[in-house]
Amino acid sequence: MMGASSGKIVRIEMKDEVTIRLFVEEGPKITNELTDLANSMAESNDKLKVDIEYVDRGRNELLKQYHIEHWPCIVLEKDGVSRIRYYGVPSGYELVAMKDAIHELSTSRPRLSNMSLESLSKIRRKASVKVFVLTTCPFCPSVARHAYRAAIVSENVTTEIIDFSMFQDLALRHSVMGVPKMILNDNIDVTGVVDEVDFFKRLRDADMSLLDGMYQ
Repeated sequence: MMGASSGKIVRIEMKDEVTIRLFVEEGPKITNELTDLANSMAESNDKLKVDIEYVDRGRNELLKQYHIEHWPCIVLEKDGVSRIRYYGVPSGYELVAMKDAIHELSTSRPRLSNMSLESLSKIRRKASVKVFVLTTCPFCPSVARHAYRAAIVSENVTTEIIDFSMFQDLALRHSVMGVPKMILNDNIDVTGVVDEVDFFKRLRDADMSLLDGMYQ
């Protein structure tokens, strides 16, 4: 993992300020790994801030405000908007995807096709995107990037990237047998790599399925 302990700074090009807000337990080794990583990224740019919130066994009031039920959790926040969450410690392939998400959130310029933007514009309700990943999986970052970009562009989308190896209780709840696996609005799930256009069409269809269900 690239972090402060490795002596290598993770450089990120930025335009606007972004906060990396960590929700962690005080004491465990994994907390030190996550805070070292966040501080290492922040060293590369003074527009990247780090806020560490100790969950205090679930008693931290911010957990309710941010709707955080599991930790360790990273929340990426810009101008008070916090629609991107990562559960676990991003390393390996997922660290690169996280770095790209911070850059695109800061610049507000994610790389999306017109077809994907059109699909996003048709999402009318609050949408939930969960993507289960492994940090050693070379196929997971592409799906994670789709999910990050959905939350950056659309105020209706909240994205959660979840480390399968660290949150196996959640994986069991969502019947995750392989990664990457995405769950859209808890009513559409897909295992495996999907291209950008297909991802956003499926997200649009998940929203339409929720609306159809209201009138059945």
